[in-house]
Amino acid sequence: MFLHFARFVTLLFILALAIVVLGISAHLIAIRPTDYWRFAALAVAVSSLTILSFPIILIATWGKRHSDWLIGEALWLTIMWILWLSTGANATRAARTHFFSGACAFFTGYPNQICNEFKVVEAFSYIIFIILLCFMVALMVIACISGEETTRAQETKQPRDLEDSGVGNQGQQHQPQGQQHRLAPLSDITNAPRGQQPPHELLPPLSFMRPE
Repeated sequence: MFLHFARFVTLLFILALAIVVLGISAHLIAIRPTDYWRFAALAVAVSSLTILSFPIILIATWGKRHSDWLIGEALWLTIMWILWLSTGANATRAARTHFFSGACAFFTGYPNQICNEFKVVEAFSYIIFIILLCFMVALMVIACISGEETTRAQETKQPRDLEDSGVGNQGQQHQPQGQQHRLAPLSDITNAPRGQQPPHELLPPLSFMRPE
């Protein structure tokens, strides 16, 4: 239950950050539609992919056991944090190219706004990258633990099944033998005519009879 709640909150938080990055990147592209910044286009693509894929993941895995979707989701999150890391690295390079370190404080008006938007895209991209990386590692650890528990449960169940089947077979094998060695009643032995009496191995023990 805690895993589902933490996963739901984490993915919703990433979706909120991705929406912010999408809006700012689209504004940066609108400023220079012909000669746009490459990192802004990459940010638009990655944030759009995040906004489209994460709700599908939440809906597709709703109500299912965590062992059914852990590996697949961890692989997809690996792809996403690589893309977000690339977005943050490109935003950092663009900010260092067009603005020197701390340049936002030296500009006023519209250039200051553009510089701050560069910084927001850069910061949010790295934040999403860190969250996705940590969440992916957590999913892989949980998947490994679940796999070990399933293997131990199967190994524990197999000897019990073998013991139960062995006990049942032994009981079935001993039952006919017990029926074959049943002793004939004493009345049948004494009343039977001579020559038709049962063999000696079927005669009951006569230890109670004392010689006169």
